[in-house]
Amino acid sequence: MRKFVVYTTGIVLMMALVAMPLTVPLFKSSTPYSMFNTAWDGTARFAILLHSKGVDVVPLFQSFDMENLKDKNGVLIVIAPDVSYTSAELAQIKDFVKRGNTLFIADDFGNGDQILKELNLSVRISKSPLRDFFYNKDDRIIVTVRINDPVLGRNVSRIIMNEPSAITASGKGEVYSSKVAMVNFHQGQFPILTEIPYGDGKVIVLSDPDILTNQFFTENKPFISNLIDYIGRGTVYIDEAHHMDFNLYSAGTVTITRILPVDKARKMLIIMGIVILLIEIGVLDYLLKPISSLIDRFFRGEKEDLITLAIQLSKRNGWNEKEVLAMIERMGD
Repeated sequence: MRKFVVYTTGIVLMMALVAMPLTVPLFKSSTPYSMFNTAWDGTARFAILLHSKGVDVVPLFQSFDMENLKDKNGVLIVIAPDVSYTSAELAQIKDFVKRGNTLFIADDFGNGDQILKELNLSVRISKSPLRDFFYNKDDRIIVTVRINDPVLGRNVSRIIMNEPSAITASGKGEVYSSKVAMVNFHQGQFPILTEIPYGDGKVIVLSDPDILTNQFFTENKPFISNLIDYIGRGTVYIDEAHHMDFNLYSAGTVTITRILPVDKARKMLIIMGIVILLIEIGVLDYLLKPISSLIDRFFRGEKEDLITLAIQLSKRNGWNEKEVLAMIERMGD
């Protein structure tokens, strides 16, 4: 009866541990394009996908010179910045990219162009919106299907954009609008995404940050997933410092209740049953006997060394050998 109680208690404790609720940190923001914003205009689902792909996501809340960006390694993601960058911050970005890192700018009418000018790149993000005959329900929701890069185009049938801009003064692109698109009354095929080498690193520019928002995440998920593979893994730093009126209106924890699936519970019961059977028939003792013998030999060897040392000290100091050995035996007890 006693063994039954012990085994049953062990099984119950193991299952309770697996099904125990998990407490995780939770932050929320209402700032547009923030990774902490779970509403339609946030990029929380993009950040979650980054994390699910094994990317270490680190938000930057301070100016880049205070964050010491130039000494970090990985990818810097800038999404629709509406706060200007200081000269010290721009110098940090320069050094960061030159050393072999990646800068990814997703912007249309914000301050992303300020970075491109400071890096002295010929690429610019148009301040005029891109118009196209290919749209989805609303002429502001533009659809593009031309993706030249095989990584970006994998399993992607189309990309949905919301009042996008276009990349100008670029010799090439990886994603394009249609050939009948127009920017500021100029017709042509305009790049939507392009990559430019810079020092030992690279700059990737996407001319519509709304592609990454929660509103269009479902439609654009195949492309966004490919984009994460394209820009690279490792540590990804997301710029939150240059979102005007950035706020964290909620900070705390959320408890996730985990339910133990039936199949997992069944497997655990089988494993526990096997362990109990091995214990009862003595197989486990037989398997552990060499380890037990080794431990016993180790401690017995220590005791024998102590007795030898005690005899030597007794002879040297004229002590009663039997009394010394009896004292050692009592210490062992």
